[in-house]
Amino acid sequence: MNKLFKRIDTVFLEVTNMERSIGWYTEVLGFSVRWHDVENGYAAIEMGETPLTLVRAENVTPGSHCLLNFYSADIYAAHQKLAERGVSVEDVIDYGAVLSFEFKDPDGHILGVCYFEEESVTREES
Repeated sequence: MNKLFKRIDTVFLEVTNMERSIGWYTEVLGFSVRWHDVENGYAAIEMGETPLTLVRAENVTPGSHCLLNFYSADIYAAHQKLAERGVSVEDVIDYGAVLSFEFKDPDGHILGVCYFEEESVTREES
């Protein structure tokens, strides 16, 4: 492991409407708010080991590729739940050792969900 860094502390994501984005990440994706600084335009979304920090911005230009992947132990259930919650999800793609699909947040950021056998990754790293 790198001696300088222990982990990624947070990932920053610019959003044009903080309240809409907080609602979407909590209600649609099921995460919770760690903290919210209304005055300065920041909100940390609790989503596991590394939080997602939403940053208020006037304009957002989403990238042309997936910004980050969420890991799901049941990718097909995650796909179905998001579709049921009104999210436009792409088809699940089988890359052999990895399954994944993509969707967009309210600002058009491309997000992904992936699945792979964690045991095989752990064995290969050993």
